[in-house]
Amino acid sequence: MSEKLIQKIDQKVQEQTYEKTAYSTSASVYLELGGLAMRFARVDRTPRYEDGERESDVEHSFMLGLVASELAYMLYPASLDANLVSAYASVHDLIEVRTGDVATFQLSDEDLLQKELTEQAALEHLLAALPPRTRKLLYDYEQQQDPESRFTRAVDKNLPIVVDILGSGRRVMNEDYNVQTPIELGRAHDTLRTRMQQRFNEFPQVVSDHALLCELFEMEFGSNQ
Repeated sequence: MSEKLIQKIDQKVQEQTYEKTAYSTSASVYLELGGLAMRFARVDRTPRYEDGERESDVEHSFMLGLVASELAYMLYPASLDANLVSAYASVHDLIEVRTGDVATFQLSDEDLLQKELTEQAALEHLLAALPPRTRKLLYDYEQQQDPESRFTRAVDKNLPIVVDILGSGRRVMNEDYNVQTPIELGRAHDTLRTRMQQRFNEFPQVVSDHALLCELFEMEFGSNQ
């Protein structure tokens, strides 16, 4: 899509006998990242809003940017850069323009590993196509070497439950996961809670929030039976 347009920009610059400058490069950024954002907005996730529409990757990333940066500012003002958290949130799922979204709610540990391997293979190609700052943000996020990237990923795990509570979570459980009873939901949540504790214990409040959100959704799920 944008590659042909970028080539046209470069050709126009050459035809006008101007030296290729930052102006043509900056115009290409509009097209590259604008096109990427448009494709990203077409990637649907499993959670549904109240009207039944699927959440998109763009909506999810915007929510994560709002929530994670505010929580970083609130919970860890001295140790986390909230602006970096917000930036990570904007790119954290960009790989899904190539892989699509894969719901992890009922995935086994083996399936999760396969998902990571598939995404790693796709990541190399995506990084090569991104402009410098976006490339660095996505690379650093995927490396998970700084606390901001790990915090962003931890908060990310809580957001599907938020959409389940505020949106059409019962429908998602019934139709997408064949979870029909509160007992079945509780069992699935037990697995997720264990994973949260194992992976994100450096952020105990986020882990605690996950448990509370699970409990709230279980109450909502049970009350609608």
